[in-house]
Amino acid sequence: MTGCMRITMTTMMALATVTMVLLGIGSGPVLAADYPTKSIEMVAWASPGGGSDRMCRAFAKAIEGVLPQTVYVVNKKGGGGSVGMAYVQSKPADGYTLLGVTNNLVFTPLTKPDLKYTAKDFAPIIMWGFDAKGIAVSADGPYKTIEDLVNAAKQKPGELKIGTFGLGTDDHITGYMLGSEAGAKFGFVPFDSGGEQLAALLGGHIAATVAEVQEVGGQVDAGKVRILAVATEQRMDGLPDVPTMKEKGWNVVVPKFRGLVVKKGTPPEVVDYLISRSLMAIQTPTFKDYLKKSMIEPNFLVGEGFDELIQNQEQTFGKVLKELGF
Repeated sequence: MTGCMRITMTTMMALATVTMVLLGIGSGPVLAADYPTKSIEMVAWASPGGGSDRMCRAFAKAIEGVLPQTVYVVNKKGGGGSVGMAYVQSKPADGYTLLGVTNNLVFTPLTKPDLKYTAKDFAPIIMWGFDAKGIAVSADGPYKTIEDLVNAAKQKPGELKIGTFGLGTDDHITGYMLGSEAGAKFGFVPFDSGGEQLAALLGGHIAATVAEVQEVGGQVDAGKVRILAVATEQRMDGLPDVPTMKEKGWNVVVPKFRGLVVKKGTPPEVVDYLISRSLMAIQTPTFKDYLKKSMIEPNFLVGEGFDELIQNQEQTFGKVLKELGF
């Protein structure tokens, strides 16, 4: 059962029952005495203010009291997550360095052949949800609909600039798929974090950005940013007036997972312990509030189940990346 129990469900109430079962995993006297005996580092692979940073800080806060030691967040931005990946790999496989991940864990290694690490170098702990991606523009700009943006790009191929979290990331894939499906050509500008993408958008340096809805939600509420469309199967409950790209006739669906991994080789009993405690943490009011405010659809996988999802995304989006020349 070590690190391999699969859990897939869509409600916190159902998850509570599973957690009671998992509480016995990794909680024997030997592990209790040996781990954790010091504070645990959680790596956010983006700058403060971005979606990955907020995710890590929400989890670190939620797990207070669940673990007997503090979890603190450090930022290791750059390279679509590759800097954070390399940092974790430079540390011992002992469970004292965690990595908050998105599906850039899949995309970045596929686009950087010189990168020494891939998703296979990490042991999945937990996925807690899918994060909707959207095409966002400045609210006072000329683009009122997704058709406006696409038509402008068609008139000047390659000149309309869209911000992404690095080339070859899910942001880039979303923008590329939109252009391919709609018959338009965009120019892509890579950034090291969602916060930097948003700043560039508000500063007028780019025409649009591909971003998680949660990353621009505050600016949407403030009337500074408009979301033109989302890359989901169906319209979001929190954004009922925002169309999906799929309903426009463009098959652009890019599910972005969010979760936690550790370096491969971490002792199985430590992996199981982290799984059980993570399941407890995501049931706290703090984390439930984070998921709700961030418009993240709760969807839970641990261990082997999470690993299967990662492998499926490698196969599906690997084909798109080849089209992009990676």
